[in-house]
Amino acid sequence: MKRYNPLQPHPQAVPPEQVRFLNLQIEPWEDRQRVRVHARLTPFQKPPNLEFEIRAADDQVIASAYIVENIDFDLVITMHLRQLPLERRYFTLYARVEYDEIGLVYQDQQNFSL
Repeated sequence: MKRYNPLQPHPQAVPPEQVRFLNLQIEPWEDRQRVRVHARLTPFQKPPNLEFEIRAADDQVIASAYIVENIDFDLVITMHLRQLPLERRYFTLYARVEYDEIGLVYQDQQNFSL
């Protein structure tokens, strides 16, 4: 797994304003109570804050995660879904890249179903 290293910066590292998600994938667990979120970021010069939210079709937040000063270019997190009625099957993952000094620099979303 590639990581941010201030002593040996990645040769293609970009400034905060240009940090983006290159890839977002959602992998539901068999129990349908958790999902793995695979995220790949552009190499960065400064660690960003990352925010992930999973919302149901009615816009209710059913899972969230916030990572402060993330150092990984590729990461996988497990998000635990709150108790869901069986009829809820369609969801959206919202992902944001933020910096304390400048705020939101990039956002993406992925639809998925269980």
